[in-house]
Amino acid sequence: MNLLTEEGRGGSDRLALDISRGLKRRGHRIIWCAPSDCALNDEARDAGLEMFDLCPWESVHLTALSSLVQFCKDKGVDIVNSHHSRGRHMLLRARLMGLRAKVVFTRHCILKTLPYLGSFFHNFLVDMNIAVSDVVRKSLIDSGIWPGRAVTVHGGIDVGRFENFSPHTIEAVRQKYTRKDAFTIGMVARLQHARRFDPGGPTLKGHEVLFRALAGFRGDITLLLLGPEKEEDREKLKAIAKYHGLAEDRLAFCGFQEDIVPFYRIMDLNILPSPTEGLGLAVIEAMAAGVPCIGADSGGIQEIITNGVDGFLFRPGDSDDLAAMIRVLYKNREMRGLFVSKGREKVREKFDIEKALGETEKILRRLLTPKQR
Repeated sequence: MNLLTEEGRGGSDRLALDISRGLKRRGHRIIWCAPSDCALNDEARDAGLEMFDLCPWESVHLTALSSLVQFCKDKGVDIVNSHHSRGRHMLLRARLMGLRAKVVFTRHCILKTLPYLGSFFHNFLVDMNIAVSDVVRKSLIDSGIWPGRAVTVHGGIDVGRFENFSPHTIEAVRQKYTRKDAFTIGMVARLQHARRFDPGGPTLKGHEVLFRALAGFRGDITLLLLGPEKEEDREKLKAIAKYHGLAEDRLAFCGFQEDIVPFYRIMDLNILPSPTEGLGLAVIEAMAAGVPCIGADSGGIQEIITNGVDGFLFRPGDSDDLAAMIRVLYKNREMRGLFVSKGREKVREKFDIEKALGETEKILRRLLTPKQR
């Protein structure tokens, strides 16, 4: 069982679905346990996954655990794999209530610290932590998780999905969101900020860093912002851009897109300035789609981009450093082409979903294999 407790619009949700579909193709029985309003439920049903619906995602924490525990017992569930913090809390309580299935946490974010006695519960109640990058695994161990209970399986994507595309769809997207002869830069990330919004404050994904870098850029550019879809988020992004000197007419709001491939195909450059990314699936997707990338030299992005070989890494938070790299790629078409070629090669070798599936399958099989005395 793959347990989701969020709305289904993040990279972690997409990876969970791709892993579920892949394991089913390999002959395993997979149950998709997600909020009733999860954005990926239709795709899960179309893939033939068994379904267990939770309540709407914003109230998942109120779900009666007894029904989940009983369902797992009745269906003979061997392993439950959670992908979000609320799901992890649910499963820790479920274990105390008698859940017999093995418990796996897939960790998508860098862990800063575990609460008091947290490592004790995680080490004795959780059978395995699957980290999507080496930096995430290191953060788990630094927080007290036993090394034998944490393993890295780099997150992957269905590479073919990003290499195959409809020219007509791409042209329609280009006509709607870009201007002729403008250099098109893309950023794919949700807007996350402090509880009290401040246009001059930091955002989790580093939107303000990119806005500052582009504020003084003299060339004709369009910045595609994918992810934020609520009107209040768009207004906040406009306020952040204005605060940092970036003209609103350079922004194109694309919202959340279920089919994001055409949007990558109209980008000349993809940038992820997040300083705390667990991995950075948006970078992997862009590389697979043939887009040169720049990322912050931090977190899991360092495990995707090799600076100067298949992309650029800039000093986290340093808008001047980022601006300099943007100018280089803006002027140097040959370097952009090199990054595209090397980036695609990197993704096929290291981040294809089939590689992640194989490694995940081995881990799950080991958990169910009786230990030899």
